[in-house]
Amino acid sequence: MAAGPDTEPDPGSVGPLRPLSFSGAIAATGFLLASLPLGLFWVAVLVPPILLGVLLAVVWTLLVSLSLPLSRWTGTQPRPALVRGLALLFSPVASLSRRGAHAERRRAARSLGYPVPTPYRRTSQGTMLYPATWRDPAYLLLLLPVGVLEFAAVAAAFVCVVGTLTLPAWLFVAFPEGAPLWQDVRIDTLSEALVVAVVALPILAIVAYLLSIGMSRAHAALAATLLGPTRRERLAERVEALTESRSRAMEAAIAERRRIERDLHDGAQQRLVSLGMGLGMAKEKLAEDPEAARELVEEAHAEVKRVLAEMRDLVRGIHPAILTDRGLDAALSAICDRSPVPVSVDVRLDDERLPEAVETTAYFVAMEALSNAAKHSGSSAAGVTVWREAGPEDRLVVEVTDDGAGGAVPVANGGLSGLADRLAALDGRLLVQSPPGGPTLVRAEIPLGDGGEEVHRKP
Repeated sequence: MAAGPDTEPDPGSVGPLRPLSFSGAIAATGFLLASLPLGLFWVAVLVPPILLGVLLAVVWTLLVSLSLPLSRWTGTQPRPALVRGLALLFSPVASLSRRGAHAERRRAARSLGYPVPTPYRRTSQGTMLYPATWRDPAYLLLLLPVGVLEFAAVAAAFVCVVGTLTLPAWLFVAFPEGAPLWQDVRIDTLSEALVVAVVALPILAIVAYLLSIGMSRAHAALAATLLGPTRRERLAERVEALTESRSRAMEAAIAERRRIERDLHDGAQQRLVSLGMGLGMAKEKLAEDPEAARELVEEAHAEVKRVLAEMRDLVRGIHPAILTDRGLDAALSAICDRSPVPVSVDVRLDDERLPEAVETTAYFVAMEALSNAAKHSGSSAAGVTVWREAGPEDRLVVEVTDDGAGGAVPVANGGLSGLADRLAALDGRLLVQSPPGGPTLVRAEIPLGDGGEEVHRKP
């Protein structure tokens, strides 16, 4: 389960295909063989409405052109009517193509292990947006010629392998006097035929295997190009996601400020008012009743200690001083020392300090996850692991685990959703794995490449 923006494969490159195993080759071969009948099906389904739509579009365009004088006389614009009419004529093709494209994305993910992200996205008004609607029917129509090539290649590889396996059986039927192998070299005995079959079979099997994997990669690249979003569309979607996450982060910051104001007003401020009243009463009784004044001063002293403890807790919730002074390792160790659940800490970082925003976010991720584990999971042990991954993307990873009851789910206005918004503001993401019965894993990934701050060494 992922909260926040997810990282998706780049449609311009063939990403995590199924591993190069025997089962993967079998699945890829089935995928390639199925392309031909599917291509025939989609050509039969799409070509008639496309031809009918083109014919009706020509007629509609002529009618709109003939109505131009009337449109000028009435002052109306013919272009909106033309566009709406063309969109209505081709809407059945678009609907069918969209369904076929969804089916092909699922087929590629299931057979090749390559998830093609959908290019459709919802606008703020809730409508679906896809600027290049021609890609879906283009892919479905190209599926026929591509399927023919793939079917022919797989069939040829299969015939070669089967022919090699049965070479001793059919060789002497076709060539009773022996088959010429190379110039004056002939195969005219059973042992020679068996040797040739044993030598050629692994070579042909490897060629067939590589051919299946290579063609499946090429098909996946075609699917990613036509069925997935372009880099520009992905960038636009990313900008929208980051804008929304920053808006949520700003709302969370405003809510946090109001909480701090409320805590100061209802907590520390009221205690200070009570402290002032107690000291005033002690001042009045100091001359006439020193014993009562001493008791009031002692009460005021205890109240000062409670106010200082409350202020320290409040300041620690805003930004802990130990994080600024000693870094993430010491700050996480301080959290674990205060946790009611035994926590192990493993921070694998170099002597370089991370950007302040990254350290603060990592600190609050660990604090919120440990707080949830102590309050809701009933866990008996927890662990915090922090490390830096150098490639392919430089990022900080924070993992918090516990052995509790599990079932943690990010909900609106909840602690995990707040962490996801905080991470999204840094272009990071939060992943939560918490099956019923446990254990729970909370993983935060924070990019470091464009953090906007220089990494500096510890003083």
